[in-house]
Amino acid sequence: MAGFRYFTLGFGITVIVLGAAAGSALGLVSGGPESPTPAKTAMTDKMASATSTAAPMGDTVGKNSMGQAGVLHLDGMPAGAVRVWRNSQGRLEARLAVYGLTPGSSHNASIDGPKSTPLTPEVRFPAFTADSMGRANVTLTATSSTGALISGSRFSIRLGSYAGNAAKNLPAEELIASSGALPASPQDVLSGLHPRSFGATGSYQGRLHGWAKIAYSPNTQTLSVTVTAYGLAPGAHAAHVHLGSCQQQGAVKYMLMDFQANSDGSIINQTRTVKPVTPAPPHTGWYLNLHLGSGGDILAKGMPTLNFRPELCGDVTGAAASHG
Repeated sequence: MAGFRYFTLGFGITVIVLGAAAGSALGLVSGGPESPTPAKTAMTDKMASATSTAAPMGDTVGKNSMGQAGVLHLDGMPAGAVRVWRNSQGRLEARLAVYGLTPGSSHNASIDGPKSTPLTPEVRFPAFTADSMGRANVTLTATSSTGALISGSRFSIRLGSYAGNAAKNLPAEELIASSGALPASPQDVLSGLHPRSFGATGSYQGRLHGWAKIAYSPNTQTLSVTVTAYGLAPGAHAAHVHLGSCQQQGAVKYMLMDFQANSDGSIINQTRTVKPVTPAPPHTGWYLNLHLGSGGDILAKGMPTLNFRPELCGDVTGAAASHG
């Protein structure tokens, strides 16, 4: 979605930026405290020398590459699950356990029927805020009572938060995750959340998924990242190697040059390199993240915009040997 991206962070800062376009269920939705007020996330990008190349022909990274050294699966974000039931006052409640959100971001939540719109949901819940690691573990109570749900109704998470009387087609209204279809009378129903991605014209881009190969040359201290991915909005997508994991996001370790999705929303065998990198990638503690927007529009005054939204993520589990 092109145009201005309005983003109200959990700690009350509103950012306006002019930008470009821009899972599977948990084992259970656990109890525990709600997400705390998020801290500012360190964004100390390192880009000593980054380059963009195509991977060698015959060496395409993809499904058949899984099991090879340095190859990881990229999952669509956000991921998690939601449990829905009706309380004794007749209001629906939703226990949400989700990760892979922008750290500190605020999101509208609702249950939407087939004819619902972002401004006229079937059931409205209060907005919720992700913590400093991009997670939310909260219980939401509907702000209005409702009867039986319409067939095909689903729990929805939007890209940002906005007032119920806001203008139509705000970028913040974009759907980023939804549950499976809920029964008419949900009673402790658990459903996985499915990440969603849309192009500038509002067209659904298909399932977010992909693969990446991490390779490292100790001789030249060069890290190379080759990506094949699908379901993205066409255009440039910022990418970083971060400290932490997809479930517990951390600061940027290395910034890569943007990956370019074609008109179909696909990235096919594109390689980005950065150096000097030392030591070699560890088997745990790093992850690769591809964002909604380009490197030029995911931050404003050092803080995330709506375009920062993580779309694809994979935990780094080591690297293949490289001589480049």
